[in-house]
Amino acid sequence: MDISKIRFQDASGIIVLDLTHAGIIIATKLAEMGYSVTAVDVYRTVNENVLLEMEERYGIKTSKEPVPVNDNDLIISPAHLDPEYPVLVKARKKGIKTVTHHQAVGSILSMKGWPEKGTVIEITGSKAKTSSASLLAEMLSRKMKVVLHTSRGLELWEKGQCRILNLGLSIAPGSILLAIDKLEELNVSADCYIFEVSIGLTGFADIGIITTLEPDYPIAASTSNSSDAKMSVLSYAGKSEVFFLNVKDRKALKMASEFGRAFFTFGDSEYSGDDYKNADFVADIESKAVIFKYQDGTFSSGLSEKYNSKSYATAFAVSTAVALKMDIPEQDIIEVIGSFKGLQGRMQEKELAGRILIDNSNSGMDIKSAERSLDYALSRLEDEKSGIIMVLGEEAAQVCEGLPPEQVSEFVMRRSDELSRLILVGERMQDIGNDNYTYASGLEEGLEMATEMASEKDIILSCVKCFR
Repeated sequence: MDISKIRFQDASGIIVLDLTHAGIIIATKLAEMGYSVTAVDVYRTVNENVLLEMEERYGIKTSKEPVPVNDNDLIISPAHLDPEYPVLVKARKKGIKTVTHHQAVGSILSMKGWPEKGTVIEITGSKAKTSSASLLAEMLSRKMKVVLHTSRGLELWEKGQCRILNLGLSIAPGSILLAIDKLEELNVSADCYIFEVSIGLTGFADIGIITTLEPDYPIAASTSNSSDAKMSVLSYAGKSEVFFLNVKDRKALKMASEFGRAFFTFGDSEYSGDDYKNADFVADIESKAVIFKYQDGTFSSGLSEKYNSKSYATAFAVSTAVALKMDIPEQDIIEVIGSFKGLQGRMQEKELAGRILIDNSNSGMDIKSAERSLDYALSRLEDEKSGIIMVLGEEAAQVCEGLPPEQVSEFVMRRSDELSRLILVGERMQDIGNDNYTYASGLEEGLEMATEMASEKDIILSCVKCFR
């Protein structure tokens, strides 16, 4: 279903499901556009005062319980909602059209005619979203004014310099509308807008990026996978959108071909598999440099030793591929990557109370990332007198997809002997381990404990899944 065809004009009533993941902004935007909207707080997390304001200010009917579908002819539901939710079941029986939050946001943007000018880029994927988007923003800012919206916040990039406009927005698709409101409130416009989006793309952008479909995981009560939601944009995007896809993700490449999409492939030597060299844009990481190869030639950039550069291989490949297609000179790309020292919480090495801290705590952290972080920390040990104090776990209240305790347990069983001390974070980790492990309620408490435990030569390794 092409987003340009979801115009809502014939909808006598619209039901918006899930207000927790930015559904509120979708519902209010539609109400402002004159539609009759019912908003359902599926997860019952929204404050009653917020629901009351939606009713009084926007005329939106609200409910925490499933509502009848009668007199409604469009349902807007997140990609991850259980298809057996009663409203969705009734909609299927009555043949009522259902679209995702992503599709709805894309259609709203199309109807608003935003932006008046400029290129829009959206990026999704299981890994490397924030780092890819941030590197790309800095590269493009050498030539143009760039607005960047990621899990770090809303930023304005000009001539390689970043100014923070707003903190705290989520990357759920509805948050794009909120980010645009913030820009209009601040009277900020740009030549390019880059949005990081969770579990899919809206199909509205000029350029759509899927960094990787792995690791995949089940959604919608295990009736589908996250990869299905991320790829689905290939079936409904506007005809002019150009995609950048990981050469490893063969099912995405197949789907793009089937729907006649214009797309380019990128690959990196660390995560894109054996056929990475067959990509349109290739990033090959060697000891202290990354070598880029594409149709027009080859060039390389030196790498800082202040972070684990191999963990950014996909981000280097993605950002460089798009930047080159947008006519950013090779030299500007070389300068950005050469001066890059990692993002906060993305395998960045820094100091904490006089000790080395390897910071890998972020919203995308998973057990494979924790394992790579430990391998890197082991390579940084000075001698037998130094050790690793690992802070591992989740701040589940801040992250949609937590860190499965069974995966943590298996990791701990295999690798705890390589650690001096282990601090497990989060309520769900309480049943893992034995008396040798310490428990903390959150990241900051865990780091404080690690600091107190660490000797002068110890390394503190932070691997907590959290929103930062």
